[in-house]
Amino acid sequence: MEIDFAKLWERDKTNKKSQQQFWDGRAEEFNSKISESKTIKQTKEVINYLEKKGVLEKDCSVLDIGCGPGKYTMAFAKKVKAVTGTDISSKMLTLAKGNAKNSGLDNTRFVQSSWAKANLSTMGWEQNFDLVFASFCPGIDGPKALKKLVKASRKHCFISSFVTRKDRVLDGLKDRLGIKKTPWGIQTYYSFNLLWNWGYYPEIIYHDRTWSNDYDIDQMADNFLARLDERIYFNRGDIVDYLKEFSVDGKIKEQTVSKVAWIYWQV
Repeated sequence: MEIDFAKLWERDKTNKKSQQQFWDGRAEEFNSKISESKTIKQTKEVINYLEKKGVLEKDCSVLDIGCGPGKYTMAFAKKVKAVTGTDISSKMLTLAKGNAKNSGLDNTRFVQSSWAKANLSTMGWEQNFDLVFASFCPGIDGPKALKKLVKASRKHCFISSFVTRKDRVLDGLKDRLGIKKTPWGIQTYYSFNLLWNWGYYPEIIYHDRTWSNDYDIDQMADNFLARLDERIYFNRGDIVDYLKEFSVDGKIKEQTVSKVAWIYWQV
């Protein structure tokens, strides 16, 4: 029996709260990590991989979906003719524009848009880019979003996402509150199978990633609540009380262990 991966992915989608507000709130945190040595190394790994595939030619154009503060947008801009970064967060894009300007990159442009609401025809984005790229982009959350990503490309596509991820404190909080954990590998699993069924030949590579971050209790509580399915409600005070158990001088060190998937294919 043939499996309908599109229907399964639609079934497993969660209803998130205001994504723009959530990512606006994390813009400064993401921007602060751009210059870290680990971030620079991991960005170079992706760039090197795509260069070996012959993707980043000097005259090509790139669309960076969910570009954040421009980490990959700027890396691409140093290699290709033109890069367009799009994000739902206005604060992310403000930082991205500033980063590009400070780096002397004049071949970038930024468009604020939810990928779900982006109209490729109106925007002139149908088959408009040599590479369409989405790294850890929550906007690629179903078959329609993935199909739209493919339609924007005339040559190459790349997405990356978590296959597994374990957050020491936040996972413990979910257990305490009895919240069912959604498997991290959904985007990878459904994307690969749909692309295969659509007649493409996706290549998949896995990488292990570990890191730690320091958060204020209130900041971590707000991030946790923003990530929840909008149909779920919990008392913020209970969450703060739990987080205090892990805090030292009002700070929490969150340790994360993950496996990341890269999926590349040609259209």
